[in-house]
Amino acid sequence: MNRTTATLKDMARQMLIGHYQAPMLAIVLTTLIPTALLLPFNYLCSGRSQYPSQAIIYYLAYFIITAIELMLGCGAKLIYLGIARHQTVTVKDMFQIFKARPDRILLGSMLYILITWIPMLPPIIYQMTAPATQTNSEAIQFWCIYEALYAGGIFLGFLLSLPFYLIFWIYADDSNCDTLQAFRRSMRMMRGGKWRIFKMEFSFIGWTLLGMLSFGIGFLWILPYTDQAITNFYLDQKHEFDVKIELSDAPGPFTPNL
Repeated sequence: MNRTTATLKDMARQMLIGHYQAPMLAIVLTTLIPTALLLPFNYLCSGRSQYPSQAIIYYLAYFIITAIELMLGCGAKLIYLGIARHQTVTVKDMFQIFKARPDRILLGSMLYILITWIPMLPPIIYQMTAPATQTNSEAIQFWCIYEALYAGGIFLGFLLSLPFYLIFWIYADDSNCDTLQAFRRSMRMMRGGKWRIFKMEFSFIGWTLLGMLSFGIGFLWILPYTDQAITNFYLDQKHEFDVKIELSDAPGPFTPNL
């Protein structure tokens, strides 16, 4: 049974009642740890247009730290899976992912980044090849073109990622799943589901704007809601909810069917 976006989101709201603490702490950790790791490289950002070597160092560090961030996010998915399955969860659960063959997740994260970064090459190359000195009008024209290329790259990268959207839920859910096996399994699960997840992502735009207006504080509540809803989408694609409903509705072995 393919549940609607509204149904999966409503299920997420119900599941999170009284269980916001662990997801909130997981969001803080998955934000603070990569930010702290990237901090020493941030000073290169302002000068990377003048010095291409600095840009290379910065983007290489960003690539590696983003892979670590995806691993932490994969660990956070253990929390959302536990909530969906009515299990007791704590923020410590997210670090269990580092005990379940983390090399497969790290390699999968790097491969996922490479796939989504393909459309980002034009804006990166455009920025790195910019003249060292520009007039005001040239600088405005440069940034307008760069922002257009960047926005287009983000959107195309999202479209390219759709077949592999569920790999991190698969890694978290199955410790025996190899790197490439998760990609193949996600492609199978996303058949017929790409438009559904696209609509679900689009449905959160209003919440995202609200989080930005709250100076990011609102994301402590918004991100658990969105991640739980997408976790429900994963379990719905797995038909796990259907199995549970079927078992709960079935008569017991010694119950007469009156």
